[in-house]
Amino acid sequence: MVYSFNAEGGAEGQRPRPQSQLPERPQRYFRHRRKFRRAEEGERGRTPGLWKRRKDFQARRKRWQRRRAVLARRTRPKRLPPEPNPMSLARALTRLKYASHSVALRLIREGRVQVNDLTVLEPNVRVLVHKDRIVADGVELVFPPVQVYTVIFHKPPHVAASKELGMPTVYDYLPKKRGGYFPCGRLTKAADGLVIFSTDPLYRNPERSPLSLLEKEYHIKVHRHVKKRELEALTEELRRMSQYNEEARAELLRENSRTCWIRIVARQLPLHFLHRLLKEQGLEILHLHRYRLGHLTSEELPVGGWRRLRPEELQQLEQSIPAATERTSSPPAKAPAWQQLYQRIFQPKG
Repeated sequence: MVYSFNAEGGAEGQRPRPQSQLPERPQRYFRHRRKFRRAEEGERGRTPGLWKRRKDFQARRKRWQRRRAVLARRTRPKRLPPEPNPMSLARALTRLKYASHSVALRLIREGRVQVNDLTVLEPNVRVLVHKDRIVADGVELVFPPVQVYTVIFHKPPHVAASKELGMPTVYDYLPKKRGGYFPCGRLTKAADGLVIFSTDPLYRNPERSPLSLLEKEYHIKVHRHVKKRELEALTEELRRMSQYNEEARAELLRENSRTCWIRIVARQLPLHFLHRLLKEQGLEILHLHRYRLGHLTSEELPVGGWRRLRPEELQQLEQSIPAATERTSSPPAKAPAWQQLYQRIFQPKG
């Protein structure tokens, strides 16, 4: 529909109105997307135009929606955080990084866990780690747990101590996977037994760590029977290796029909040196198990289980280390091995 106007302000074909009835400003029509309406008397301001593009309208609508959301957010009352969901007591001990699930079940059934000063014997009791006071073996557990703690872990066989593609690692068994743990004495992938993991930077360097000189006991299965003179030779080599191995010994643990088990006790014994000693005696290792670290034995934990060491246990471990003997390092060589080889091959003889 097309509108046309005459000089008096009326439409074509209509009788013009008298001058007294005309508005102060000329008549105008508000343009709308779908309909038109006549401006009423007294309306002033800019006449809204017809949007030529749909995307302009959508952009303006989004700006209006964002503006309304901001205003609503300012006037909306603050929402309180949701209440934490209760969990079983056994799972709470794992979440608090105190013990694995199997060890937590045993601690609860033995009556070594208290919740709000009451001893609990049922592992499925629901607790709130944020509110309830949980004490295990006299240690009060807080959430979130402390960042520095030390755990004892029973490593299963055929589990790598470092990350390998397609292979399970020891960090899969620990909480938070690789949550800053440092192994205090590694084991090979085929070996099993006790390993101490800690987040304390004091134990990061094996040369300065006080736990590296703990007395370690290995149970080794070899492919044949061992003679007494071979055990004496092993004991002599172990004591000659380091000044900390004055009480090192190699003993016969038990014999089978064809194989036998050897017990080796030492403080400083790298695994590669142990393999070399046994190879020199003509012994092949079939299985290696680290049975003891200080006063801790592998019988306390199931395979794959772990638990946190209490402060008094750490103190007992550190007290078992000989403190009178100071660590001395061997004097450095005159030149690295590659430099000596280079001088021997390429430098002419005088």
